[in-house]
Amino acid sequence: MSTSRLNNNDSQKESPAAGFDHKILDEVVKSINVVQTMNECFWVGNKDHKTLYVNPVFEKLSGYSLQECVGRDCVSFFDEEGKRIINQHHGLRLSGKSSQYEANMVSKTGRVIPLLISGGPTKEGGTMGIFTNLSKLKKLSRQEKVTRQILKFSTEAIVILDQNRHISLWNNGATRLFGYKEEDVLNKSIDIVIPSEEVETNQRLLAEVEEKGHIKNIEGRRQTKNGEAIDVLISVTKVLDEENHLIGYLVIYRDVTQQKRTNNELQKRFETIQDAYKELGLQRRHLDYLYEIIDSTVNNETSLESLEKLIVSALCLLTKCDAAILRIYDERKKVLKLASCFGVSPKWLDKHQVKFENSLASEAFENKRPTIIDDVDNNPKHQGSSLLKMHRFKTIVLIPLSINKKIFGTISLYATDASKFRLIETDFLEKIGKQCTIALFAKKTSQK
Repeated sequence: MSTSRLNNNDSQKESPAAGFDHKILDEVVKSINVVQTMNECFWVGNKDHKTLYVNPVFEKLSGYSLQECVGRDCVSFFDEEGKRIINQHHGLRLSGKSSQYEANMVSKTGRVIPLLISGGPTKEGGTMGIFTNLSKLKKLSRQEKVTRQILKFSTEAIVILDQNRHISLWNNGATRLFGYKEEDVLNKSIDIVIPSEEVETNQRLLAEVEEKGHIKNIEGRRQTKNGEAIDVLISVTKVLDEENHLIGYLVIYRDVTQQKRTNNELQKRFETIQDAYKELGLQRRHLDYLYEIIDSTVNNETSLESLEKLIVSALCLLTKCDAAILRIYDERKKVLKLASCFGVSPKWLDKHQVKFENSLASEAFENKRPTIIDDVDNNPKHQGSSLLKMHRFKTIVLIPLSINKKIFGTISLYATDASKFRLIETDFLEKIGKQCTIALFAKKTSQK
């Protein structure tokens, strides 16, 4: 817009507002090229606060043309509260003072526009005003307030850190989780919630954040104000400005302590149920094998050799041992003869008989119950040390078999690892040993 908007408008020259304010207009004309290109609204009024001139930005914002604005009272562009504020500041102009304040303009279409008004007196007693549109700033301010309220009152623990990892926002969720109030932690390092044993792990997390820009739901441990360690899921995001410079970090903590406790409790219950099922399964297998052994005893088609093989294989499967050896006692020769074996090499067959006296078997009979012996490969009473070393057997469970108080034989169970016999029950071995003895004795007697 050129100065002709002021000098060549005949209707404006005839207006009462323009008729005695040419000196004020002359001041504006001197800088008209500046005010017409500025981004803010520019307004000029006489000593009675009647409009003499507005720039194009004012026209566009208010919806009124220059011709419509000239001669109008300045307060006519504002709402009632704005009129009151402006009238309060008129007195400052009379004393030659400038001022700055906020007021709401009402456009020609009725739109309310928040403005920051900077007003100052002219040399001729009028007023010049620069109006800055605050709509975007107000909107951003409202959005920021809403965002901060959301962050502040979120149920999850949300922490904002500056680029030095010092706390700049600490919401109510963080207070509930860690016990610190916001005023206790502002501008302090986030290290206050990191236990000493987690420092190294946290350094690795930070390196990952720097590389990827974020991490999500990483499990870790943090420390509350009272020193309690809690399990949390940690999410961290780098916050960058428009120029991609680091501003800080957004950190979200989710407490999973109770969840982990519940999961652990459920896991324990699940394991208990599993153990119960295993026990039931084991008992069922016990009964199945006992039934097979008894059935083999009364079944005339089953040979003594088949029954002996069934016994050693069944005991291997039931006890989880690596090998089982069945020997029958020869009372005349005072030796234990090999009847059947399972889980050993053919080399074991070479040891077809062993002396009974002063042997591990004799000790088991003296104790009258199954005997567990560790480090059997170093025991001088075992009559097959080379075989033990060949098979790497370390532990033996020796079950004495007797009938009518007489020695009938032995069952030897071997294991490379003693832990395999950790849960084995001596009572079970003793009972199954008796059942095996009865079955073998009955079958042996029936085949004579």
